[in-house]
Amino acid sequence: MMNEKMKMELELIRYVRKSILKLVDNLSAEQFNHVPANMKNNVIWNIGHMVFTQQILCYQLGGLQPTIDVAYFAQFAPDTLPGEPISEEEIAHIKLTFIDAFEQLAEDALSDKLQNYQPWTLPSGIAIENFESAMLTNLVHEGRHFGVVISLVKLLGEN
Repeated sequence: MMNEKMKMELELIRYVRKSILKLVDNLSAEQFNHVPANMKNNVIWNIGHMVFTQQILCYQLGGLQPTIDVAYFAQFAPDTLPGEPISEEEIAHIKLTFIDAFEQLAEDALSDKLQNYQPWTLPSGIAIENFESAMLTNLVHEGRHFGVVISLVKLLGEN
């Protein structure tokens, strides 16, 4: 039963990530880096933030080794803002990691590699008891940022 639930959650995240990449496929580096008026961040920050947060929630905070370069992706951590513009090469790397890190997570989740997850508590007081609750938290987070990316792309005048 848990495996079917996990497969569904993974498919939802895969859908979100593929939809985001399709949505931003024709953006220029300038558009990826543009912070619209009244917004705090940009498209590439949101994509990098989703990579970073997934790794921290699903691996690091549970006492497991992340599969990304955490030091590089720390520029997209919560409470950060976009800094220097991200180059086309870095954008390509972030987009590739966006898919590759998720696919590694999916493989690890379905192989039960993540069952030694250590419980911890969100600043809100919500307890993350195991990997399954970390995945649910990540799923909500991904959906939230999917909406932000849609809004940012609309503000750029792209469809």
